[in-house]
Amino acid sequence: MYRNSYQRGMLTVFFSVGSKPLAIWDTHTQDGYITRFLDQDIKSMVLEIGGTNVSTTYITCPKGNMVLGITMPFLVMIVKNLKKYFSFEVTILDETLTRRRFRVSNFQSSTQILPLCTVMPIGLSDGWNQIQFNLAEFTRRAYKKQFVEVQKLKINANIRLRRIYFTERLIPEDQLPPEYKLYFPLTSKAAKDKKIVQESVINKENVKPSTSQSLKEHGAVQSRESLRSKTDVGRSSKTSVHSVKKIPSQESRRDSKTKIETVIEEPLDVGQEHEKEPEETLGNEDVEVNEEIADENVKNEDEAEITQDLEA
Repeated sequence: MYRNSYQRGMLTVFFSVGSKPLAIWDTHTQDGYITRFLDQDIKSMVLEIGGTNVSTTYITCPKGNMVLGITMPFLVMIVKNLKKYFSFEVTILDETLTRRRFRVSNFQSSTQILPLCTVMPIGLSDGWNQIQFNLAEFTRRAYKKQFVEVQKLKINANIRLRRIYFTERLIPEDQLPPEYKLYFPLTSKAAKDKKIVQESVINKENVKPSTSQSLKEHGAVQSRESLRSKTDVGRSSKTSVHSVKKIPSQESRRDSKTKIETVIEEPLDVGQEHEKEPEETLGNEDVEVNEEIADENVKNEDEAEITQDLEA
């Protein structure tokens, strides 16, 4: 088809924009669809190939028994990942005039090199992707032969196509012609800022403290509580003193009917440094002098014991 044509630069075999994007392509649909519609990401017309079975819905180039005859070694495809099974196949001719096929799919896990067919895996990112396939390099590495030309191209479901072209060398993005670039619509700056602010607010609300942060906070709370308890203990030790209050109580003695005073400690507030004088209760008015002396001795012994307790 292109064997006798001048091949230089870039040669496009499929472009989704136009009146007849499948002019040189054959279509085969079984349990699937091939349709063209407006893609919302790039705001442009694209071709989508979909189906329940990858092998029964596809497009092939060129039509019938013709061959492409393209000698450019680099195949470039601009496709969108639909997160479904997808494959494509390229038939080439090597220097021994042997037809060999390279079949690439996203459900293949390893590379298998057979005499006439090589199966390879491919990974696609989310959204739009650019597939660059060096046919000359793969022919040399797989079969140790020299690449001559591309004869057929087959695209299976499930994929969304923007452009397919061949080139003699890989061209950087900034050197591509405008019609070969993939443009995404620009959103307004205010909308972008608003979206960023909303995302930051949502992220802040959803952030949970890490284990180390929670441990640090728990330790800080415990340290604050211990400091408060120490402060309260210090304050209580400074602001509360114990004074001695003697409350009389009557106890029976064997040899005498005297009344012995018992000692009870009760806390008093700061500033109340005076001690209440012991209340002395005396017996009957006719108590003898010996009994008064015994009472004073008991009183002196009690005061000595209280003094020792306070000093301790």
